[in-house]
Amino acid sequence: MCSIRVTKTFAIDLDSVLADTMIVWIKQYNKMNHTAITKNEITSWDIGSVLPISPDDISKIFNDTWKYRWHDVPPTEPELAHIIEKIHRRGYRISVLTKRERPTVQYVAKWLDYHDIYSDDLIFVYDNASKSEYPFDILIDDAPPNMADVMPPRTGILFNQPWNKEFDWPLRVNSLSEAEQKIL
Repeated sequence: MCSIRVTKTFAIDLDSVLADTMIVWIKQYNKMNHTAITKNEITSWDIGSVLPISPDDISKIFNDTWKYRWHDVPPTEPELAHIIEKIHRRGYRISVLTKRERPTVQYVAKWLDYHDIYSDDLIFVYDNASKSEYPFDILIDDAPPNMADVMPPRTGILFNQPWNKEFDWPLRVNSLSEAEQKIL
């Protein structure tokens, strides 16, 4: 990447903003439970309130998805690497900010490399710290809990997913390309 004068930090969540992880997660859930659930049926951030599954089993499927099926996880949209490059060229520092368990870290890095996703920072949150505690000017995330603590002058952009449709948030996008075109 060429040398660009960076003025602001654009933090991007990984799961369900860059990587459409739920596509593979749901396939695994359906295989294990002999069901035919679709992504659109996951209508709450709290998956256990929608499906009969424990928090530990939710985490296990996520971890297994990244450890064993990371190469099957599609980007959320075509040309994702190009879109991120355009955002960077507009003077934004790109931080991938993701909350996850440690055993998946190397697979996330492999996924980003495999899809040629540029970032200045790759920040892994392992504890219950709010993403708002990390340095950014703009955060794009699909999780309503991560938006709650984003206060001006910072900006929170909610990436539309079936599980956040009921969350009242003023700034929403359906894709990173929409964020790049309309908001930045």
